[in-house]
Amino acid sequence: MGVLRYKIWSDLWGNKGRTFQVVLIIAMGAFAIGMIIGTRNLIIPAMQDIWRASSPAMIVLWADPPVDEDTLMVLERIEGVEGVEGYLTRDVEWKLHPEDQWRPASLTARDDYQEQHYFKLELLSGDWPQGKVLAMGQGSDVAFGIEEGGRVTIRVEDREHVVEIGGTVYDQYANPPSFGGNASFYTTRDRYEDLTEERRFNRIMASAAEWDEAVVTGIADEMQDKLEKQGVESGGAAISQGALTRVSDPNKHFFQDFMDGIFFIMGVMSIVALILGLLLVYNTINAIVTQQINQIGIMKAIGASTGTIFFTYMIGIFVYGFLALLIAVPLGAIAGHLLNSFLLASFNATPQPFTVSPPAVLAQVAIALLAPLLASLKPIVAGARITVREAISTYGLSAKSSLLERLLARFRFLSRLVSLMVSNTFRNKERVFLTQITLVMSGLIFMMVMSVGESVRYTFEDVLFSMLNFNISLRFEDPERVSKVEEMTLNYPGVKTVEMWTTDVPTIRPAGQEESEDDPSVSVFGVPLPTDLYVPQMRAGRWLQPGDTHAVVLNEILADDVGVGLGDVVTFDHGLKGESDWQVVGLLFDPVIQDSAHVPRDVLQKEINSTNRANTIWIQTVRDDAETDAAIARDLREYYDQKKIEVNPQAPFGQDTSAQIVDFMVGQFGMFVTLFGVMAVVIGAVGGVALSGVLTLNVLERRREIGVMRAIGSSSGVIAGLFIGEGLILGWLSWLIA
Repeated sequence: MGVLRYKIWSDLWGNKGRTFQVVLIIAMGAFAIGMIIGTRNLIIPAMQDIWRASSPAMIVLWADPPVDEDTLMVLERIEGVEGVEGYLTRDVEWKLHPEDQWRPASLTARDDYQEQHYFKLELLSGDWPQGKVLAMGQGSDVAFGIEEGGRVTIRVEDREHVVEIGGTVYDQYANPPSFGGNASFYTTRDRYEDLTEERRFNRIMASAAEWDEAVVTGIADEMQDKLEKQGVESGGAAISQGALTRVSDPNKHFFQDFMDGIFFIMGVMSIVALILGLLLVYNTINAIVTQQINQIGIMKAIGASTGTIFFTYMIGIFVYGFLALLIAVPLGAIAGHLLNSFLLASFNATPQPFTVSPPAVLAQVAIALLAPLLASLKPIVAGARITVREAISTYGLSAKSSLLERLLARFRFLSRLVSLMVSNTFRNKERVFLTQITLVMSGLIFMMVMSVGESVRYTFEDVLFSMLNFNISLRFEDPERVSKVEEMTLNYPGVKTVEMWTTDVPTIRPAGQEESEDDPSVSVFGVPLPTDLYVPQMRAGRWLQPGDTHAVVLNEILADDVGVGLGDVVTFDHGLKGESDWQVVGLLFDPVIQDSAHVPRDVLQKEINSTNRANTIWIQTVRDDAETDAAIARDLREYYDQKKIEVNPQAPFGQDTSAQIVDFMVGQFGMFVTLFGVMAVVIGAVGGVALSGVLTLNVLERRREIGVMRAIGSSSGVIAGLFIGEGLILGWLSWLIA
């Protein structure tokens, strides 16, 4: 047994470079899977704990016009309702210094911050809003430079107020500034009334005794029926799977499904990294066994059994896995903690202390110790079963040339050195095949992941700019007379073209289908025909034409969700304004607003009792650069304010200019590109180590050849060039295929 221990030690320590490569490749796969499992097992429970701690409401509705306490009491008496609470929120503008430009923000008020029942805000520092002192949302200090104890100027409609910031709160429903969100401010109900002249609630939150989607949906239906009888329009304001709905599961974070999808993709990538690494392990063990056939023959000649030889090599593989485990577990735990902290910070949540995920460690143990053993079974079994005669027989050098060598011999212009390099590259065809699988897959995934950012930018820049010919888009608080606003805007310096569009947000359903409270909302755009500022990306049918009446072009995703196609008729429910029927004449692609519907503007205005009035304006400027557009947009806001035309702080697409829209959309994918980038680096490293390992095996197997070449005068540079050339051929070939 002492001899076997010596052999195992000699194989490991006598070939330290090879041992390091095998250990590293196993560790990479275990590290990647441990990092993904660890991050997922840390962040999902953390998100759920934070979510449940806020006591999320099961029903969230917007109300227009706002409602008072008496209405909330009526809703609370509905059978099955456990509690009802309201709050107030609206868009405002703010700036930190007098010379700054106005920026959009949200202003929210609760009736009593000490007695919150649903979607509880958490005080992180300072004091709750009191009197004239406001609080700000977490992240506003870092993103916008707002400080506790400092002052900001808030503009509501045309009135400016200098307010003091006395605390910082965490609001799970607010889009974090780190994720592209705006500043958010919180105040008391009395101060909200002073600032906005409104005291009633425009958001309603309610819950039942326990979550049952069918029961809760029925309660929401009854709540909306009672509101409608009082002349109050309402709709869903709960966030669920990236959309606004009326009801949502209080036990499941609204972002959990999306995160599960991201971790699934990353998990698949980590498994691919592991499989690619195991191919290198197979290559290495196969080469070791082949190289030690003579040793196996001698061991069998002096009495070693097949089982003894088998377990000797398996113990060596086990040691590789154990050493890899020592690397993978701590690095995986650290990387999981860092990713978890990064994600929580992106959601404006406070990162948690360092924690090790037991399932992640168990997965790493299983992967590092078992996967290499399984990958090595075939070459070890084949080597252990060889007979003494087969092991110690020597047949000399083969004089038979391969097909590749015969083809290379025909190319007289190739030097012998180049021919030798090419033929040596493909000498071991099985090894080359497995190596190419590893390199091609790692290159394929690496390039695929690294191109995500460019693909996103292409979609939201090249494609989007080919659709949107406007530079600036603004929304008015109330519909304005089309001819008046278009004329005054065209006279503004720097403006080239102007179009007024009408927008509405009704619900949609197939015509003839019974109305349901679960009918999805649709963003309807009333288009001035013909339009010069929008070029549709049609997928089927045709675009709107002058003279069309009740014709609609739907986003292909919306049409699929609703279950309608070309020629079908859909019904828009405009609430208190009635219903209207429209025939689908076309389907289009829109990467920004996936629930869009385009109809003739004049027809839509008649349906919603807004004839000759529109609530959005699209502007094309003379110059076409981001800075100029942003400056004109800011100046136009001031210009309209001077003309007593109130502009909503929030633009129709979330940003004032088309360049800002693109930057915002690309920024939304920044976190996911970062996550995928981590896996791309791991997989790229796997490919690099795989190529290095193959070249190492080639060098070890050709020591005698190297000696012969040395004896006939080859220099170190020539010999090194042969192996470097082999690596380049393998790398270029895999790059070409990938």
